[in-house]
Amino acid sequence: TSSSSSSSTTTSSANGARTATAIVAVAGSAALLTWLAIRRSQSGKWSKSKNATEEDEEYVDLDEEEASDDDGPIRDLEDYADGPARPDRLGIGEVLRWFGRKAPQDQKQRRCHARGRCASSEVEGASYLPGSQRVFVRTYGCPHNASDGEYMMGQLRDYGYTLVDSIEDCDVCVINSCTVKHPSETRAMNMVTNSKQSGKAIVLAGCVPASDRKLAESLEGVSVLDVTQLDRIVDVVEESLKGHTVKLLQKRKDLPSLALPKVRKDQFAEIITINAGCLGSCTFCKTKHARGKVVSYSIDEIVARAKQAAAEGVCQIELASEDMGAYGVDIGTDIVQLLKRLSDELPPGVMLRTGMTNPPYIMQHIDGIIEVLKRPNVHAFMHIPVQTGSDAVLLSMRREYTIAEFCHLADRLKEAIPDMFLLSDIICGFPSESEEDWQATMELCKKYRFQGLHVSQFYARPGTPAAKLKPLKSKVIKDRWRELTDLTNSYNRNEALEGKTERVWFTGTENERGQSIGRTKNFAKVLVARDDKLLGKSAMVQLGKSSKLHVEGTVIGPAEVV
Repeated sequence: TSSSSSSSTTTSSANGARTATAIVAVAGSAALLTWLAIRRSQSGKWSKSKNATEEDEEYVDLDEEEASDDDGPIRDLEDYADGPARPDRLGIGEVLRWFGRKAPQDQKQRRCHARGRCASSEVEGASYLPGSQRVFVRTYGCPHNASDGEYMMGQLRDYGYTLVDSIEDCDVCVINSCTVKHPSETRAMNMVTNSKQSGKAIVLAGCVPASDRKLAESLEGVSVLDVTQLDRIVDVVEESLKGHTVKLLQKRKDLPSLALPKVRKDQFAEIITINAGCLGSCTFCKTKHARGKVVSYSIDEIVARAKQAAAEGVCQIELASEDMGAYGVDIGTDIVQLLKRLSDELPPGVMLRTGMTNPPYIMQHIDGIIEVLKRPNVHAFMHIPVQTGSDAVLLSMRREYTIAEFCHLADRLKEAIPDMFLLSDIICGFPSESEEDWQATMELCKKYRFQGLHVSQFYARPGTPAAKLKPLKSKVIKDRWRELTDLTNSYNRNEALEGKTERVWFTGTENERGQSIGRTKNFAKVLVARDDKLLGKSAMVQLGKSSKLHVEGTVIGPAEVV
């Protein structure tokens, strides 16, 4: 018995290793389609939910072994998920040769019957055609989440699913959730409720299930997908459409491939995730519960993705990260090396935009950052959340810097590039925030008159240290939010651009107003009369009337790739 068990495990490991290796080998849409087709004959292991009756939907536990047959137990990718990284990628030829080995029909039938759900028509493929249904994907949250949503849509589209724009039109609703604030999580959970009431199959992805396993496992009839498992979205959607509930919450130690297919929200703008997670320990933040510590993509992977996007017509590359300044600390490189390499290798006409960074890790790179921001193909843009103007509140938030250090960073940037776009964040009404602390925050915002400012009320996130603090009165929080919002609305941050001539890179369209949307080198938003020939290109624009959010202009030169 021992010998038989050992042999079975060895055979399973070999088969599983080849499966995991082949998955990583998928580099293009054609290969992805082929792999997904083969996965149909190898997917999932099924067991009854503890509380399920014969009529209840089945529960998919992708960690449990399936009943074995003569060829050894059928195992899933999660059996090999504890390794440090995915195996090396195979060449396309090797992938296709591996995929050419198909399981005999009787083996497919044994696997199907072992799951206890397949009817004979499913084995014959007569009553269920995978990939033929309609999927609605709704994404909430940050650029990183937006990029994840685009990757999920790309995989679903390439497998054959039809992407639709509403719950009413779909067969399955994929909700890519955000947990950074209570309202965003509430909107996602409301969509789960609405989808269930509409009788739709549901997949909850993103940071909500990834940060709160107890909540994810409590959702009856709702499949869930961890943020590290986004390349399994097709499997989860397909099983959900069959009436199964999939709980894929295991966290992998590596990152999904940047080479996965994508459906961009903006055809001419690409979001590239450069790392996931952060090194901070902010008392108010729940995102780290979902994303973990920093794991970085290699510079080569990021550059390859950027060049691929540029070849597809993209003219703006945006870097996404929970903390751009911490990029590379885990792989022996840093953000300046990445930015310089991207700037050097991007083709003409493609602009680069930096992502969000917290002050502690970017300060040591400030000289290199300024050098990069001055380059002609890099937007003079930085997003540096300060969160408060009080050192006492920063300490309570555990932000790991002082107001003096933030000011040093902001002053260096503004001295080097006076017209740059500096974006920051403020939390109004943190529990330890006194009136004196709040006035310090107001003075800081008056001093810098940020080109962009994300102003939010404090929301206690479950499971965070700040949730244990006594909250301020709701009226105090709202009054402070309103006071700062009124300040940001009181000045026109674009007034100095009136009458200037600037080159503008165009990436989108405002359909209701009939205008094309672009950005200057310093990332000011520019609106001109709609001309779709401008999209993906740049043109010289005479800037006219301005407002706090944008400048209107007139194109005075030809659209070109510069």
